[in-house]
Amino acid sequence: MELEVIEDYIRTTYPYFTVQEMRIAFKMAVQGRLDCNTDHYEKFSPKYISQIMNAYKAKANEIRRNLPPPPEPPAKQLTDDEIVEFTKNDWLTGKREDFNRVFNADKVFGILLKQGKLKFTPEQILETIKVVREDNLYRLNRLNPIEAKEFSKRIKNEDYIESQCKKLALVKYFENLSN
Repeated sequence: MELEVIEDYIRTTYPYFTVQEMRIAFKMAVQGRLDCNTDHYEKFSPKYISQIMNAYKAKANEIRRNLPPPPEPPAKQLTDDEIVEFTKNDWLTGKREDFNRVFNADKVFGILLKQGKLKFTPEQILETIKVVREDNLYRLNRLNPIEAKEFSKRIKNEDYIESQCKKLALVKYFENLSN
C-alpha cells in the first residue's frame, strides 16, 4: 500500500522527470551535491522524495543538457510483401480516381516484377503507354497556361512517363486482385 501511494505521488507530482533523472537526483543528494536533507529515518516517504526532487529541479535543466539523448527506436524494416500490401490497400481503400496517386510505385513495381507477379506482353506495354499519353493529354488540356507549360515539360521526360506506366500497371494488377 505504501509503495502504491509513493508511486502515485511520484507520477502525479513529478511527471516530467524520467527514471534516469530520478536516479541522478538521488545520487546527487547522497553525494551532497544538492541542497537538501537526505536523512530519511528508515522511511521512504513522499516528503523525503519531495525534498530531493525540489532541490534537483533547480539543477535539472543544466543536467538535462549534459544527458545523452535517449536512443531512437530503430525504424521497423518492412518486408517486400508488407510494402506491396500497404500500397495495394492504399489504392483499394482510397478514391481510385487517379492512377498517378499510387504510393511508392517504383519500389512496389520492382518487387512484384522480381517476384514474377507482373508479366507483360508487348501489346499490354503499348496499351499502357497509350492510356498514359491519353491521360496526360486530357490533363494538359484542363490546366491553365502556366501549369500546362510546366506539365508539358514533365510529360516529355521518359522517366516520368515510365513512372506513370508503372503506376497504371500496378492499378490494373491491384484491381484484378480485388475482383
